[in-house]
Amino acid sequence: MRNHFKYIIMSLLLGSCVSVELPSGKGKPAENVAFSEPASPFASIKAKSADRAWQSSKTGNTISFLSECGNSSDPSLQTLETESLSAINKLEILKTETALFNGRESRQTISAGTIDGVPVALALVVFKKNGCNYTLSYGGVEKQFNSELPVFEKFKADFKAQ
Repeated sequence: MRNHFKYIIMSLLLGSCVSVELPSGKGKPAENVAFSEPASPFASIKAKSADRAWQSSKTGNTISFLSECGNSSDPSLQTLETESLSAINKLEILKTETALFNGRESRQTISAGTIDGVPVALALVVFKKNGCNYTLSYGGVEKQFNSELPVFEKFKADFKAQ
């Protein structure tokens, strides 16, 4: 699961931007998900480690989501969160809370740290619904992080898992 998160981060760091690789098991993607694509300057990118991902042409920040359904294991929300954050060195949790999201309990976290010595920041939402685990993420180089955080907040508000 940890390798998924690490691959996204490393591949986007190499392209002058940062993303996060999210946990991946042996489940299949959710079929009943509704969302609005992030607005420009975000554009869709291919990411093997996410159901869908978008990258900002302005900052290199990324927004993505990953779903896993039908996995035989049932990790806790904290485990999903920990696995998603495992690729970040010198990890500092800036804010974390348990809140309702899509009618389910979620962990919503903002963190900072480094990847290959580059200061990065990451916002995560992890939750479970109808046999699926979901991870929504927004990440980027720390100095560019806050500039597009409202785009991620809108993405979260529009995201619906059935």
